[in-house]
Amino acid sequence: MTQAPAQVTAHPALESRQRMKDGTELLVRTWLPAPDTGEPRGTVILVHGMAEHSGRYPHVAKVLTDLGLRVRAFDLRGHGKSGGPRMALDAQDNYLTDLAEIVDAAVAEWHEMPFVLGHSMGGLIVARFTTARIRPVRGVLLSSPALRVKLPPGTGIVRGILSAIAPRLPVPNPVDPAKLSHDPSIAAAYRADPLVQGTISASLLEFMLNAITQAQQDAPRLEAPMLLMAGGADAIVDPSGSRDFYANAPEDLRTLAWFDNGYHEIFNEAEPLRSEVFGKMTEWLASRI
Repeated sequence: MTQAPAQVTAHPALESRQRMKDGTELLVRTWLPAPDTGEPRGTVILVHGMAEHSGRYPHVAKVLTDLGLRVRAFDLRGHGKSGGPRMALDAQDNYLTDLAEIVDAAVAEWHEMPFVLGHSMGGLIVARFTTARIRPVRGVLLSSPALRVKLPPGTGIVRGILSAIAPRLPVPNPVDPAKLSHDPSIAAAYRADPLVQGTISASLLEFMLNAITQAQQDAPRLEAPMLLMAGGADAIVDPSGSRDFYANAPEDLRTLAWFDNGYHEIFNEAEPLRSEVFGKMTEWLASRI
């Protein structure tokens, strides 16, 4: 299991499982503020990135619970400890309908609209979810969202063939762990984590590319306040996608936190950048709770 940076931990996560309407069970983690801090001040639904899992986020949960926020994260279908074919989709809207069911359950439990926080592909899912207005949310936080990706030459041809004849065929995960963070311990932990997936599939790539196009087109439809955090040195996703999405989002709702030297996993960056990222997120949330 990947250790959180600097061994920072939140209160222990409560683990449960939630069955989606199609029968797929997702692993759910919930972190709550300390009991002596009074009534929670809100809820954050956290969506992790491609090939990883929600167990890599206890240090993020710690920052949020220290603000008095509940945090609910889940392993995407086909990821981590959740059910479903590994890194493949049965339907193109699987991730969106799953997030809707997770949000609905949280609203039913706590009777309030949540903030939604997504990293990388999770940021793309959140951007697509909120610009499509699938559910109302209190606020949107995007960390290095996959709003543009750089594909090697010839990928389009391979994508078309695989999508047609073998949409679930596993192909190697293209993420280079050395480019996740300037902290070398992050790459080592990522490589050693048995829950990090080593493959992707054409069905997942198809979702991402279609969702990128639609989310960019629908950026003006954003209805909730948004904090977009991105690293200018990101080599995993193309940060220009974040610039474009931000530029087209409603001016009165958008806030940009740009870290010129940041790699992809800004929540796992080497210090002092990591603390700067968390400081920006804390400041933005504190002004809204």
